[in-house]
Amino acid sequence: MTLVGVGLAVALFFYLRHRWRAWQITRRERVKLRALGEARVHRPVSQRILSALPGSAIRRLFRWRPERIRPTVRVARRGLLGGSIRIRPDQHILAVGMTGSGKSSTLRVLASYAIRHPRWTLEVWDGKWGVAGRLYRGKARVLTDLDEIEARLADLVHRELPLRAQELDPAHLALVLDETRLIRQLSEAGLRRLITVVETGRELGVHVWFGLQDPKAEVLPTAIRDQFSCKLAHRVQTAEAAHVVFKDAVAAGWAPHLLSGPGQVLVWEALRRPRVAYALWLAERELAALPLVGPVVRPEFEAAPVALVKASDRPSVRAEIPAQAPARTPGRTADALTDRQAQALMVLDVAEGPMGAADLARELGIERNRAHEVLAQLRRRGLIAQAADGFTIPNREERDHPHGA
Repeated sequence: MTLVGVGLAVALFFYLRHRWRAWQITRRERVKLRALGEARVHRPVSQRILSALPGSAIRRLFRWRPERIRPTVRVARRGLLGGSIRIRPDQHILAVGMTGSGKSSTLRVLASYAIRHPRWTLEVWDGKWGVAGRLYRGKARVLTDLDEIEARLADLVHRELPLRAQELDPAHLALVLDETRLIRQLSEAGLRRLITVVETGRELGVHVWFGLQDPKAEVLPTAIRDQFSCKLAHRVQTAEAAHVVFKDAVAAGWAPHLLSGPGQVLVWEALRRPRVAYALWLAERELAALPLVGPVVRPEFEAAPVALVKASDRPSVRAEIPAQAPARTPGRTADALTDRQAQALMVLDVAEGPMGAADLARELGIERNRAHEVLAQLRRRGLIAQAADGFTIPNREERDHPHGA
């Protein structure tokens, strides 16, 4: 027996010494992973168990339930036994994540707060041809047409925001945008108005809640992305997307590309630690059944929108483009122009005002970057001039005497 005990003790000694050396060797790598923001090191044991469950089970366990109206809204829980994570709704909020990660459900949770609060009004700008907005019918003002959205942006900037500035405590308005297609198709003037709303609207009670799949700069301009004081990050596709959303904060642990389980989310606000949580799930039918408190549109801000020249009202020129465009400057003939350049000149000629690349791309049915190239080529030829709101064809006096000679 004694020999057996001694043998076991020796074996235990060598095993413990091996484990100690292995721990020392890997300690530096573990510290490096923690410094690089390996999100899995922030997960408690309970979350590691939950990550093995299917998405349907996570939705049942973390369902949204109505609660008493408070200054903050509950958007996630740290686990089955963990506390809730609450955020202030009166700020610009970005919900980012790949398809199926729970981004739209997070926006529904935020919308439920505005629907149930008497001093909040909800507007949904639907970029999915009415599919996302149909849930909010009767509970919010839903805009699905791009021309309506452009007119509403002009109305906000030129009428409603100045009215809100005259009030001491204006009612809150939440703008829900759940598709990046809106940003891609907005005209340059509309995009500038959206930036104005984002930059100045928070102090005036206008808050943008934006759902985004692709956070790249060419999709969402930096001037808009930097204004979000709260970010709800579900899983994203790549580390590059995580860096676009959180920049250098990825090194501190904000790494949504490392999220693995269904429903996991990182809730970013100022001074908040990077801790993985589970977003609350609000089904579409539950949102549709919520009772509305307060008017859909507040009477003090209800008025006819600013009249705009709609793109659909402009004469269509795609089917009526002549083979050659007339010469615009001495020494330059239409033979030197490509078909696309001639079409662009015709569109600019019949337009009632300056046009940007987005407007031209929509009229010609081409991509926006291609419209940029065509405008740049025409500008180098001296056929068009750049104005404050886009590009236009200069008048004859400007063409004949470009320097005032």
